[in-house]
Amino acid sequence: MNPRTPRADSARNHEALLDAASRALRLDVDASLDAIATEAGLSRRAVYGHFAGRDELVAAVISRGAERIANALETPRDPDPLVALARLGVSLWDAIADVRTIARMALSSPHAATVAQALSPVRARVRESLAAATAEGTVRTDVDVETLAMLVERAALDVLDVADSAGADDARLLVMTHPLCAAGVGAERATRIAAEVSA
Repeated sequence: MNPRTPRADSARNHEALLDAASRALRLDVDASLDAIATEAGLSRRAVYGHFAGRDELVAAVISRGAERIANALETPRDPDPLVALARLGVSLWDAIADVRTIARMALSSPHAATVAQALSPVRARVRESLAAATAEGTVRTDVDVETLAMLVERAALDVLDVADSAGADDARLLVMTHPLCAAGVGAERATRIAAEVSA
């Protein structure tokens, strides 16, 4: 008997559960453990072979999403801080597009600390870009960079709230322009920056 076979099956089932949980939670953030197991084609008992319960499974889904967020930081930096912000926004959007519902849930749940930890380097990159843009005078200067960063983040999160009704292309555009507008960039310039990033 090959000792790797059970481990390979176990790893496949683990990933199947994470994928199934992502799908089930997209449809219903309160999806039960039974619903997730059914979605994965596994029994509830099989779920307990991988996770202590629903909370641990949801935390694992969120952690996997956090890894995607971290990978979005590999986006090349742009010398123009506004273009850099737009590139970061769309890169994050692409990373979480298929887990938007879970991302919204994670930001207002007991898992918020996991998300906050994953977002820490993103927030640092946003502050860095905003500080550079403030020094250039290309964003509003009536508030400090920390406050401006919070406004930009809130604007990006607002896009998550309207994404389902906006349509994929419109939401992708909004995730670049809406935070820029929140930073005081005019709509026309924000749209030009988004077009440059999308080109």
